[in-house]
Amino acid sequence: MNNAATIAWRTPCRWIHAYSRPASTRSSLLDQLRLIYPSSIKPRSAIRCLSSTTPTSRNASQRAPSSQTRGNTAAFPERDLPAPQIAQIFGTATLPARLGNQILRALQDQRVSGTLDLPLPDEITRAAPPHIIDAGLAWLRSKHPMDEDAAILARIEREEQEEEEQLIRRAEELGLYKPQSGKFGSSTTKEGDVYGSSVLDEVRKKNIKESKRTEEKQRQDWLDGEAKRIEQLQAQAEKLKGIQKYEPQELTEARPRADPEQRPALAWIQQQHVKATSTTDASKLTTAGRLLPSLAVVALTLGLCYVFSESYEAPLHNQRMWPDMQPAAATLTAIVGLNAGVFLLWKFPPAWRLLNKYFINVPYYPHAASVVGSVFSHQQLRHLGSNMFILWFVGKKSVYLSAGAFATFSSFAIRVLSNTLTVSSLGASGAISGVVAMWCILHSNERLTIAFIPREWQEKISASGSTFLCAIILGELLNFIPAFRFFAVDLWSHLAGYGAGIVLGLLWKEKKERERRRNPPSWLKSFGL
Repeated sequence: MNNAATIAWRTPCRWIHAYSRPASTRSSLLDQLRLIYPSSIKPRSAIRCLSSTTPTSRNASQRAPSSQTRGNTAAFPERDLPAPQIAQIFGTATLPARLGNQILRALQDQRVSGTLDLPLPDEITRAAPPHIIDAGLAWLRSKHPMDEDAAILARIEREEQEEEEQLIRRAEELGLYKPQSGKFGSSTTKEGDVYGSSVLDEVRKKNIKESKRTEEKQRQDWLDGEAKRIEQLQAQAEKLKGIQKYEPQELTEARPRADPEQRPALAWIQQQHVKATSTTDASKLTTAGRLLPSLAVVALTLGLCYVFSESYEAPLHNQRMWPDMQPAAATLTAIVGLNAGVFLLWKFPPAWRLLNKYFINVPYYPHAASVVGSVFSHQQLRHLGSNMFILWFVGKKSVYLSAGAFATFSSFAIRVLSNTLTVSSLGASGAISGVVAMWCILHSNERLTIAFIPREWQEKISASGSTFLCAIILGELLNFIPAFRFFAVDLWSHLAGYGAGIVLGLLWKEKKERERRRNPPSWLKSFGL
C-alpha cells in the first residue's frame, strides 16, 4: 500500500527529471511558474502538488540546513557584503545594505534546501519588490552556481520519506502494520538481517552497560576512599595517643591506591588489605574485657591438653593413618603441615581478613581464639623454618599446643596491662620455647652437645640439660638490653614458653617417678622390695 501511494504522489511531477536549466539565466521552471502569478499573490508552484502545502513541507524547509553550514561550493560568504556591492547587485542605491544581505541569504537558503517555490519571509516581501528579489537571485546564480533541480529533488525525497514514515507509524499504532524488527525505525542486529534486533542482544547490551557503570562507580569510590581511610586512621591514632606514640609518617607514607584499570593486580591486593584491616573502635574496651575471653580460651586449651595426655592411647598399627611412619614423626608432620598451610594462606590476599582475626594476636583488637591460632601462624619463611626445625627434634604435640597457648596469652596480658595495645605477635616461638624447656628438664642430668660439630669438640663443648636451658634463658634476657637486640622478637612470649616448659617437664618427671614407685622392677619384687 505504501509503495502504491508513493508512485501516485510522484506521477504528476515526473517531468521535473527531464528538465535542464542554464545556470546563468532565470529560465528555470520555477522562475516561469513564479512569473505566472502577480506579485501581490503568494506563488504556488506545480511542484507543491506533492506535499509543499502540507505542514510537513514547511517543517522540512525549516529543518533544511543553511548554506553557511553545508560546506559546498554554493556557500554564501559569512561576512555581509558592503553597501556599494549591494547597490551594484540590486541596481539601486536606496536599498539598505542590511536588507540586501538578508535577501541574498534567504534566497541562498532556499536554493540549497530546494524551496525556491516557497515565499520569502514577510519582512522581506513587504520591503522589497519582486524585481529586487529576482535581481538578487540572478546574481546568486551567476556568482554561486549550483544544481537547484537536484536540491529540489532532494527536498521531494525528504518530504516523501516523512509522509511515508507518518503513514507507517499511524498504521502501526492502529495495528494494521508491524515491521519485522518489531518496531518501526528500530535498528537490526546486522545489516541485511530480516529478523530484526534480538531481544536477548538488547538485554545483554543493557546488562553490559549496567555492569560497566557499576565497575566505574566502584573504581571511583575506591580511588576517592583513600582520603576517608586516612581520616579513619588518624582518628584512631588520636584516641590512642595516651597509650601508643604515633608518628604522622606512619599514616601518610603508605603507597597510594592503584587505579584498577592501570594496575589491576596491585589494586586487587590493596583492596584485600583494606577489607582485612579492622576499623572497629576498640578503645573503650576495659582491661578485663580484653583479658578474660582470652584467659577462658587458654584455660580450656590447657584442660583439653591435660585430658588428652592422660587419656591418649596409641592406635593399633593397622588403624593408623600413616602406618609406615613412626607415631612421633607422624604427629610432628601434622603440626608442621598446619604451620606451613597457614604460612601459605598469608600469601593469599583474600585470606587476610580471616588470618587477621584468628591467627595474629593484637591487644587493641582482641580475638580470644587468636591466642591459639597464632601458635600456628608465620609470615616469614625464616621464622617458620627455624621453629619447625627445632620442633622436629624435641617436639611433643600436647606440650606444643599448651605451652604455645600459655605463652601467647602471657605476652598478650603483659601488653594489655602495660597499655601497649598496638603491638602484634604471631608464630610458634612460644610453643617451641616450651618444648625446648621441657626437653631440657627431662634431660637435666644428661650431657648435651651440638650434633653437627666435630666429635673431638663435642667432649669439650657439652653441658647438662639444665645448664643448657639456663644459657638459653640468659640469652633471651639479654634481648631486653637494646645493644644486644638484633631481632624483633616477642620476649615475653619466649620467657612464658620457657616457664611453661619447665613446669610441664617437672610435672612429667614427677609423674614418671610415681609410676616407677608404684610399679617397681621385677627383680626388686623378688627381694620383697
